Amino acid sequence: MNFSEVIAQTDVEMQRLGWTIDQGREHLIKNYGKRSRTLLTQLELLDFLQYLESQPLDEVVTAKINVDIEQLCWTQQQGQINTQIERLCWMKEEEQEYVTTTSSKQSQNSLTQEELLELLKYFEAQPIVEYPSNLDAEYEEFQYLSTYSEESDNVITRISSEDLSQILANTDVQMQRLGWTTERGREHLIKTYGKRSRTLLTEAELLDFRQYLASLASQPTPADLSDVIAKTDVEIQRLGWTPEQGREHLIETYGKRGRTLLTEEELHGFLKYLQSQPDPIAGF
Repeated sequence: MNFSEVIAQTDVEMQRLGWTIDQGREHLIKNYGKRSRTLLTQLELLDFLQYLESQPLDEVVTAKINVDIEQLCWTQQQGQINTQIERLCWMKEEEQEYVTTTSSKQSQNSLTQEELLELLKYFEAQPIVEYPSNLDAEYEEFQYLSTYSEESDNVITRISSEDLSQILANTDVQMQRLGWTTERGREHLIKTYGKRSRTLLTEAELLDFRQYLASLASQPTPADLSDVIAKTDVEIQRLGWTPEQGREHLIETYGKRGRTLLTEEELHGFLKYLQSQPDPIAGF
């Protein structure tokens, strides 16, 4: 190696050892009586390089390197977990709830590297479940009347993967017919079974959920209600009401947040009320 190459190699070794410029200068003065590597002879410079190469890592430096490696792994695992959360369409609140439930810690940032690895394995094992995205801003909470019981969970059935996908697809159809959102379905699962996804249900629970949706979908709906709702749309538009004004009136008058939750009698009463209201005065 030529002179510049040797100096470059001493740079590498000093960086490996975590030496500062002052530490290097102090060693040169003490051993060679010179303040800089450029003042050393070729033999002295090679001797200095050989000395650096023979030195083990300082315990403090080793500990820092280990911390840096652990931090890098921790950061990489966090990034992988966030990717999985996005893949599964989990909300931040859901992730925090799961972390708190499984580890008694408040957030992902509080987990150890081992706990992070377990969390990542759990997320990677979860399949993606597509939910209907048909949103109805007025559709509010059903009064849930689940048919599930502890006895039904003890009934073990054998569902093939093909049958399972058919059942999930059937629940998709039923949820879409009912106008359920992803959040609405998840809320029902948590409330009824203590689980946030259909893929986490037991076979008995999944069959029970399908039966429950079917029972809701089969409930008779008066044929003329859609026409009445359409008429209320016209009246609300005539009065210049905002959705918030309509919702406030329904809550105050009927204790309900949406027209679809009104009984037939209440809906007709609401229509009559709207029709009785005069047109808003121009300019106000």
